[in-house]
Amino acid sequence: MSDEARRVFKMETILGLIAGKGGTDVSDLLCYLTQRELSAEEEGVVAPMSKGWLYSMEPRFMQCCYEEGEPFDAWTKKQASKLGSNVSVEPIPAADMASISIVLDKLAGAKATVAEQAAAIEGLQANVAEFEPFKAQAADLEKKVEDLTGKLEAAQTDLAKAKKELKTFEGKVAINETEVESSVKDIVSRAVKDALASLPAGAAVAAADGAEAAPEEAPAESAGSSVPDDFGFGASGNDDSGFGF
Repeated sequence: MSDEARRVFKMETILGLIAGKGGTDVSDLLCYLTQRELSAEEEGVVAPMSKGWLYSMEPRFMQCCYEEGEPFDAWTKKQASKLGSNVSVEPIPAADMASISIVLDKLAGAKATVAEQAAAIEGLQANVAEFEPFKAQAADLEKKVEDLTGKLEAAQTDLAKAKKELKTFEGKVAINETEVESSVKDIVSRAVKDALASLPAGAAVAAADGAEAAPEEAPAESAGSSVPDDFGFGASGNDDSGFGF
């Protein structure tokens, strides 16, 4: 900003501010009067105060009333013929600008915040547009996760039930029927062999042959047989040998 104590402006520029017109020259005048850079919104805030400052310096400006619809160039020429072609003005005093500067600072801060938020929103919108094609895939994956979760829960339930049932068999040995049958046969075979081993040689051979051959009807005993009727294991024969002989 200019540090000049006073500055000369064309009369049409001063009249443009008084008439509420805009433009480059009017913006330059407002920046000089307030001694700060102004946005378009801020110019609208300081314009009424700047007009008041001009009125205080030259009361005749208050008589310059512009009617909408009137040709602006013709109106400025008419006013300039009475007031002159140029005006020397000085900035608004800092004390008078203090209160309006607070408002302008808040306005500038709010504008910066709005710009940041607008940029953030634009970035989010760009992200949404970028990931839009993946929404369907995400929904499909979510459905698959739900299905797998259900299957996992069912499997965990079955596993817990199986573990509970398995506990009833703890400490017990499973029975193999084939092995049991084989063991019984071995026991019977050993018992027969032990019994045959206890008989005299001739009787053992006959008993072995009898075990292998099909049983036939025994011949009638002769009346003179010396074998008692109670022949068998535990019977006493003529010589009390204990084998029935």
